[in-house]
Amino acid sequence: MGDDDSQRTRRHQLTGQRMTSNQAAPKVEDPRVRPRLEWPHPHERTGVRFVLTNVTDPSHADDYSAWYDDYENAIIRPGVIANAFRFENPDASGTETDPRYAAIYDLVTPDPASAWPATENSPDYPTHLFADPRSKLVAPALRGSYAITGSMEADNDHRVLTGVHIILSDGGTDAVREQRAAAVLDTGFFHAASRFLIIEGSPEPPRWLEVLETGLQDPLSAYARARNALARRPPADAVRQRSSRSFALVAAHQAGGERLGFRG
Repeated sequence: MGDDDSQRTRRHQLTGQRMTSNQAAPKVEDPRVRPRLEWPHPHERTGVRFVLTNVTDPSHADDYSAWYDDYENAIIRPGVIANAFRFENPDASGTETDPRYAAIYDLVTPDPASAWPATENSPDYPTHLFADPRSKLVAPALRGSYAITGSMEADNDHRVLTGVHIILSDGGTDAVREQRAAAVLDTGFFHAASRFLIIEGSPEPPRWLEVLETGLQDPLSAYARARNALARRPPADAVRQRSSRSFALVAAHQAGGERLGFRG
């Protein structure tokens, strides 16, 4: 990437893009080839519900995924939860401190603090799924609701999502995180970065959630490549990092029980 400002990645506030029409997600056999999801976020997004989990019996990972598909389809509600994304870190140990799966649900209520209580207390909440034996395969490591504090996107043609890098931390300011996100976007390995502040969660949720989105075919390598490409490391004054991990996209859903628009 050259020094000419006109050739550098331009950044602006994320306003969201229209979802594509429904297509079936391709079955991924080669771990280096990932589903590619057309730009997914609604401009009404005010926060996210964020969940880290493990599968209690890895030999039944397909059953875990099938149950989660049913659950995510059931909790999506227009005006409350717009969509659901699930990611996997195949290199994770599958422990509480190194979970394998991450789920992110876009909240679109004017007050993001109201979204999850409204979901759990709704008569449509899928309590019946917890009587399904497959539910015992899901072991939550962290659950929380977060309010968005800022988002940026790179002004380029990479409008697909193959994976994310998730940073959980405490301390520091939003401005410090914004500066870090801008530097990472300028490397070209990520096309969007969002920052969120805790509303509520358990157990002992990190105060800050940062989500960096990539469209690389190998999303698990994006963050390491971005760090190597940085001319200098941005300051991290008073930021106490809890974890920094990459995840590949494995499933995405929107209202009506449809998968979001994937392309191979």
